[in-house]
Amino acid sequence: MTRSRIMLAAALVALGAAAPAQAAGAVKIGLVQIDLSNPFHLGEVDGAKEAARRNGFELVVTSGEGDVNKQIQAVENLINEGVSAISVNFIDAGAFGPTMKKAQAAGIPIICLHSKIEGCAAVLGFDERYTGKIVGEYAAELLKGRYGEVKGEVANLQGLLGQGLNTDRSGGFTDVMAKYPGVKVDAQEPTNWDPTKAVQITENWLTAYPNLDLIYGNSDSLTVPAAKVIARAGKQDKIMLVSVDGTQGGLEAVRDGVMKSTVLLAPQYSGYWKAYLPFEIASKKDAPKELLIQGVLVTKDNAGPALALAADQVGKIQQFPFEKSLADILATYKK
Repeated sequence: MTRSRIMLAAALVALGAAAPAQAAGAVKIGLVQIDLSNPFHLGEVDGAKEAARRNGFELVVTSGEGDVNKQIQAVENLINEGVSAISVNFIDAGAFGPTMKKAQAAGIPIICLHSKIEGCAAVLGFDERYTGKIVGEYAAELLKGRYGEVKGEVANLQGLLGQGLNTDRSGGFTDVMAKYPGVKVDAQEPTNWDPTKAVQITENWLTAYPNLDLIYGNSDSLTVPAAKVIARAGKQDKIMLVSVDGTQGGLEAVRDGVMKSTVLLAPQYSGYWKAYLPFEIASKKDAPKELLIQGVLVTKDNAGPALALAADQVGKIQQFPFEKSLADILATYKK
């Protein structure tokens, strides 16, 4: 077990020990998403609502609808409302300097999701370098399986430039690719997490890079649509796809052989913590100042257990063991 995994497990246990229903008084938590159309963001909202139900606090969910100015206004509305703490999944963290100062002046802690800027009371996200690294290592295995050595042409469908999540998720992957002189990264293009843009970029790549071997999508919401483009072009046996998120559609694509892999990040799981950690901070408890959730690589070999876990997050959400690490939870599911 790595040091970061040990630290994560310790933090989850420390917080999870207090997880069963508590009297929260007048605690009100704001969760500000990038948008409320992306399936992953919607799953996170469900997990956040479960955290509020279990622990007896009020949850207010809003978003920027993909617009940084609207997101800034949404956060400032919550500050004016006098909520106890706010989790923000920033569209552009660099634009929030004045807003962070307003929150600080009002005594409202901001929990920064996936990005770290001045004024964060705590940072919560995924261990994105780790995520990109395990995807890169698996991609190297796939290329070696094709050619007998690690070589080939790859491309990366990115998310939103300016997000720490996006930078590290891509960077962990390219760090691995850079170890192999025979691998060429043809392109890395941002999609703003827009599936339509992912489709357009993939269509362009099929023409621009006829020898492309592999596409890494920074989210299932990008990679699954890209897979449909590749299938329509009849290149599903030529271009391999690896991804991140572990959404229902992504896991099914891995199970069915449409994608080679995804990384289970489990939206309801992360959403639970995006509401529960702010609650702990607002309740003046000894909460960690940084919590990085480690995902689990899912291939065809463990897609079945991962799908069972994903189904339980939805169908049995009130009994789901959110206080454990994802790796430990997945280990309890049998093939």
